[in-house]
Amino acid sequence: MLTIRISSVDGTAEDTGNALDTERIQEAIDTCFRQGGGTVVLEAGVYVTGTLQLKSHVTLYLARGALLSGSSRLEDYPDNESCFTDAVGHRRGRALLYAADAEDIGLEGEGSIDGRGGEFPPQHPGHMLRPFLVRLVQCSGVRITGLEFRQSAAWCFHLQECRNVVLEEVKVTNRCNGNNDGIDIDGCSMVKIRNCSLDTGDDAICLKTTGRKSCEQIFVTGCRVTTGWAAFKIGTESVGDFRDIEVADCIFYDVKGCGIKVVPVDGGSVEGLYLHDIRMINCTGPVFFSQGERLRRYFGEYKEQPGKISHVRLERIKAHAVSAKGGMYRGKPWGNARGCVVFSGLRNLPMEDVVLKDCEFDMPGGVIEEVHGNVPEMGEQYPEFHLFDPLPCWGMYLRHIDGVRCDGVKMSCRETDVRPMTAGEDARNAACGELEAEFMEKKEDARNVCG
Repeated sequence: MLTIRISSVDGTAEDTGNALDTERIQEAIDTCFRQGGGTVVLEAGVYVTGTLQLKSHVTLYLARGALLSGSSRLEDYPDNESCFTDAVGHRRGRALLYAADAEDIGLEGEGSIDGRGGEFPPQHPGHMLRPFLVRLVQCSGVRITGLEFRQSAAWCFHLQECRNVVLEEVKVTNRCNGNNDGIDIDGCSMVKIRNCSLDTGDDAICLKTTGRKSCEQIFVTGCRVTTGWAAFKIGTESVGDFRDIEVADCIFYDVKGCGIKVVPVDGGSVEGLYLHDIRMINCTGPVFFSQGERLRRYFGEYKEQPGKISHVRLERIKAHAVSAKGGMYRGKPWGNARGCVVFSGLRNLPMEDVVLKDCEFDMPGGVIEEVHGNVPEMGEQYPEFHLFDPLPCWGMYLRHIDGVRCDGVKMSCRETDVRPMTAGEDARNAACGELEAEFMEKKEDARNVCG
């Protein structure tokens, strides 16, 4: 297999923001591809490029000290045939690193890739077209290992309808712009995300299905996550189904938009979800499952009926929940989102078969006035935890669910709360007799509580 080594122009090239190195790096990738495969090695130094298209049987390897830096010019990231409009109305698809219909491709090494996303702020005329850092479409046999990825202008990774993917020991830092997701897995199968570290402004690890293809056989293990929104999320884009998904041995800390959020709202169903051995520290929520019936169209695909959540198991989840802090989100007060575990189906399509075993939830409490009125149905709204608040309980809320069992689940409340621990509406076959509760002294920060 061919190996091509590339050095920066003078070994310490200054990052000027102009796409100086696109052509020569792309030519090296194309040469390896034409000769049956190989590795393009970027030696220590700085490389500034626009879009690089990865090719089959080619690995792009960044040596220690190598920095691949994105251009500051939007014209250096051309449109491609797979661009799309996302759930919040932004035109997506441009990327610094892009591949479509490729197989056996790699991004490896000990270097860094920086999207310089701060160059495309909301006031930038091209903000709505700002590029991803990595976008792979209908690729198979993908290896992404060892590298640091930082400051994408939008999502850091978008993997769409890919198969046989490994992301391992990757570091993601992505807080420089709006909608800064970490790893978005869209209609993919056989994906392993192992021992990664993520610090993101928006959803950190997010499963989506913008087409009919399911997300299935997705395994997330050993990851450490802090984020300005959800740590692990399914949805909102959810036309296809989600099956056989496992998240284990992870730490979620300092999370503002729920540690675990499962919100299929576009017709896709979630079936077979196993979440276990997860520690959450200073997370709002911390667990929010909600079906909805937004039924949005993507790529011409849509469903006429909502999907449901079924066969879910949460085991050995240990969570310290905090209340959200003030402000408004989508027209409603965000600060009323106090901690609670929520499982909410639809009136005509209840959630089914949920098991919680050996879990501990340390809740903030603190509501001193009785809560009156019904909790609003999610319906066609964009699904967020705070839309249900104030909830009629401080611990666990069940609605439109058939079959839920709690075994060895403990709940504590740090501040006096007039609400009961649990509340339900249309909750059938609920067996939570072993749910234990206690009030504890107030603890604002629990970095050592959940140890």
